Amino acid sequence: MNPESVLEKTTKGLEEIETRKHKLDPKLRPILISVNGKLKAGELTSQFAQLGDAGPLLDELLKQGFVRVVAGGAPASAGADPAKLKRAVAEATRFLSEALGPGADSLNQKIEAVKTLDELNAYLDSRRDPLELALGKPKAAQFWQKVGPLLG
Repeated sequence: MNPESVLEKTTKGLEEIETRKHKLDPKLRPILISVNGKLKAGELTSQFAQLGDAGPLLDELLKQGFVRVVAGGAPASAGADPAKLKRAVAEATRFLSEALGPGADSLNQKIEAVKTLDELNAYLDSRRDPLELALGKPKAAQFWQKVGPLLG
């Protein structure tokens, strides 16, 4: 993550703080609470130095869609890699089309509209429960096994 990036909580992040709905890893929670839309990633990393290298923890919050970059440029992650994004989108939409047929059309349109891997990751994570319902647990596990490695 770019140390100059300013982070803010997403709707998912705010929801996690209020309800613990997403069962965020306890070591990530204090960092999420500290994200305020003003502090830079480097400042947050310094603030949580007692945890070791907090950079990967911030990356994890971004990857899971609890925070987003609001200033300071794109994160220094693979989130801005267009070739990787294209491959992830293609794999996700192909899998869903094969599994759900025309029922996947609206979902695939939203997937194809994302601009970064981080957006794709956050969107798919927000659809995790409905996907499991639509695909069934075994097929959903196959989906995450296939698409998951392409997201990070």
